[in-house]
Amino acid sequence: MFKKAFWVPYDESWNYPTVLKAKEAISKYCEDNGYAYTFNTDDEVMIDGKTYEIYRGYDPGSRGNYGIKCKEK
Repeated sequence: MFKKAFWVPYDESWNYPTVLKAKEAISKYCEDNGYAYTFNTDDEVMIDGKTYEIYRGYDPGSRGNYGIKCKEK
């Protein structure tokens, strides 16, 4: 299904993603793709049975913008 880590689409990449914005983006991504998800904590989400750490911060591939990354634990 997923790679060990993946970036979640985040429209407001010029603004640092808050916990709420990160959860909204991950929820939308999962709902759009038909994945089951549950937030375990503010920095952890379970997607289709796999646990991912949520990274909110600088996206090195985006020329200085911010992003949201899920990394398998």
